[in-house]
Amino acid sequence: MFPKLVKVKTSARTITYLRLIEKYYKDGKKKDRVIANLGRQDIEGRIKLGKLLKSLRKFTDEVLVTPEEIETKKVLEYGAVLVIKKLWDEIGLGKWIKEKCTKKIDGNLEEAGVLAMVCNRLMEPRSELGLCEWLEGVYCESFDKRFREGKIKSRAESFYRTLDWLIEGKAKIEEEIYQWVRTLFPVDVVFYDITNIQFEGEGPQIARRGYAKLGKRNHKQVLLGLIMVEGLPVAHYVFRGNRGEKTTIKWISKDVKRKFNVGRIIFVMDRGMISTMNLEEIEKQDNGYIAGMKRRRNNETKELIETGESGFEEIKEGLLAKEVEMDGDGKRRIICINPDRAKEDKEKRELIMQELEGELIALKEKIDTGKIRKQKVIVASCEKILNKKHGKRYFNYEVGKGKFEFYRNEKNIEYEEKLDGKFMIKSTEKTFSLKEIVMGYKDLMNVEKMFRDLKDFIEVAPVYHQANRRVRAHIFVCVLALLIQKYIEKKLANARMKISAQKVLSKLKTIKVVINQVGELNLKYVIPPAQELSRILRVFDIQKLPRILSDISKETASFALQKAQK
Repeated sequence: MFPKLVKVKTSARTITYLRLIEKYYKDGKKKDRVIANLGRQDIEGRIKLGKLLKSLRKFTDEVLVTPEEIETKKVLEYGAVLVIKKLWDEIGLGKWIKEKCTKKIDGNLEEAGVLAMVCNRLMEPRSELGLCEWLEGVYCESFDKRFREGKIKSRAESFYRTLDWLIEGKAKIEEEIYQWVRTLFPVDVVFYDITNIQFEGEGPQIARRGYAKLGKRNHKQVLLGLIMVEGLPVAHYVFRGNRGEKTTIKWISKDVKRKFNVGRIIFVMDRGMISTMNLEEIEKQDNGYIAGMKRRRNNETKELIETGESGFEEIKEGLLAKEVEMDGDGKRRIICINPDRAKEDKEKRELIMQELEGELIALKEKIDTGKIRKQKVIVASCEKILNKKHGKRYFNYEVGKGKFEFYRNEKNIEYEEKLDGKFMIKSTEKTFSLKEIVMGYKDLMNVEKMFRDLKDFIEVAPVYHQANRRVRAHIFVCVLALLIQKYIEKKLANARMKISAQKVLSKLKTIKVVINQVGELNLKYVIPPAQELSRILRVFDIQKLPRILSDISKETASFALQKAQK
């Protein structure tokens, strides 16, 4: 049977009727016959038909409702959580957390609680109290009523207990992460760098006042050392805030080899981590390094710079390099240049010199006119100018009684010009090609970007926890979030999509779940994604979203609907 519109002409007008038609065979031929006339298709006729359909709903298992019977209860974020959960399972984090965190702590939310905290770090970082409020607007099948019902303080306490439960399995979970990364990238090149994370208030016992790379002075802090393989964080270490960065190398080297069962590690290190003690210690433990060389106050660098501008080969577009043989220890020295960066460095230096020279001229005028007479004041004023923007690299000065002269340090300026756009690398690795060494060092920039993401996007700080284990667990959650973020970026890069993980997650927030209620029946509808979002979802192997998420049977839906209509 099927509906059919039939037009009937009268002397005054043409009337359209809706009829129910049935096909049948007669004498071997297919014919139509009218089963029922459902009325005219004018306004009055359509109203009558609507009433008829409503009266027929009790005879079907299909969920049929009218707009006035639907009450929208909630609109929840869905798309970003869906992708994070997909990658969470793909990596294996949920499985490993369940297996490795075996300590019994009553009231903790276990693996789903950790997932909730990671999702929050990636989507809208908040404290545990803020997390509980945020979860009320998010849909995920893993987050049951414990995540949304009850007093906020009680729910926040559940997350604190989850942190205590998680940290016990940290070392074993990191071992699993490392082995997973190794299946993707079978190499032993380990990147290591360190940064500081500050506290509000006194902080835990390990928080101390020390050198602050980023943040406010005189705040207590801890140091965070991050181990990265092929752009993915595999482990991290938390040190007391006043520990010297360079002293962590020896301990890290031993622990990484023990934990991950590797025979040899190649450390990729920036200039700030280099000391003779560190490099000797790395070689002593039969490890290797690819290290950036200090550009100033370094005799080896001066020798490299003096080799001239010839002999460079292209590593990639915009990056040239050459290896320079030097007598002595058998280490490899490489000088690299970015021509575009060289132009930028020159222009920047000339602007700085012009600005500082203007300030020095103004100071000299004050001295020559007698406005400044005391020699101590003259020296202090000049030092204040030259301490800005490395001014002492470009200018020298002489001071006498009421006299002041300054002049350009042409020798230093000439050396700075030779440094424009260049960086130098020293390495123990004789089997690596020139390109492998240079690109390995360039990948160290991923660590620096990772720290920026950790602090700005995932917002690891400020930290308000006061117990050591809670601080370590909080940082662990942030690093797990960072792992998901970097894995998102890997997948986007492989799909040749030039978009950041942060922007993707922001776009995915527009995919929402709408919860509608009809009587006692809750129906969860997914707002379909736009074409661009469908493409993004396919990058993460999510081919098609369901339209309805309710897992109720037709019998249950029919019963609930009939009950609602009585």
